[in-house]
Amino acid sequence: MFLSLMQNEWTKAYYRNKFLIFGIVMLFLIAAGAGLSYFISNYDFGGEPVPPYTALEFAVGSLNNLSMIVIIFTTIILISSVTSEYKSGTMKQLLIRPISRTSILLSKWVTTFLISIIFLLVLAAISFIVGSILFENEASFVDSISTLGLWILYNLPAFFFFLTFGLCIAVATRNSALSISSVIVLYFIGTTITLFLLRFDWVKYLITANLTLQEYSSNEYLNFGGEPIMGSMSLGFSLAVIAVYSIILLVIAHLVFKKKDVLS
Repeated sequence: MFLSLMQNEWTKAYYRNKFLIFGIVMLFLIAAGAGLSYFISNYDFGGEPVPPYTALEFAVGSLNNLSMIVIIFTTIILISSVTSEYKSGTMKQLLIRPISRTSILLSKWVTTFLISIIFLLVLAAISFIVGSILFENEASFVDSISTLGLWILYNLPAFFFFLTFGLCIAVATRNSALSISSVIVLYFIGTTITLFLLRFDWVKYLITANLTLQEYSSNEYLNFGGEPIMGSMSLGFSLAVIAVYSIILLVIAHLVFKKKDVLS
């Protein structure tokens, strides 16, 4: 039954042309980024020569710059799948069946999380292919694939949290605009909040201080010389913080969804 619910969520996302819209937007942005990168690499600015891009640098840069679009887009898919059920009245039809509310909620979250992984894999593949066509690659193919795979692994916990946060807000408010806005605001001001509170030792327990896991990597293509905001922080610590926040949000979403009168 759970797999049927997931299949239903996947079908709704696919046939509403959301995949097509995302693909078109991503192709346009990758093409624009490739053109700009190629221009910068080959134009003589009259000063110090610009180090040429490599295929892997372009692919990692595309992931860093466009992952925000993936987070926002997949969050919109998840939030709209919740709020549209209320507005259209189809939630009543789901509850008539012998399906627990927990299964209904988790099927939406799990399906969207899988969609975000697929989007990231496609984005990484297209970016690397385009980069390989336009730029030389100093790293081997195996090292390139390994680096892109590591990028995805380091960033999946952040996707995990943002989707959970969006789900919680959507269930609590039933308002698409407010839910999406909350995710976008948290994404963009998270770093600012962390830097503003950096003088306090407890800032390391904030979720916004633990979402950039690439800083723990020893791969030069991933960490860009970044370091944790505090020496006492580690990859395990940040993963634990993300897990705690996400579990709390999932529990809240479950309790609210279970007790709310969804028939109204």
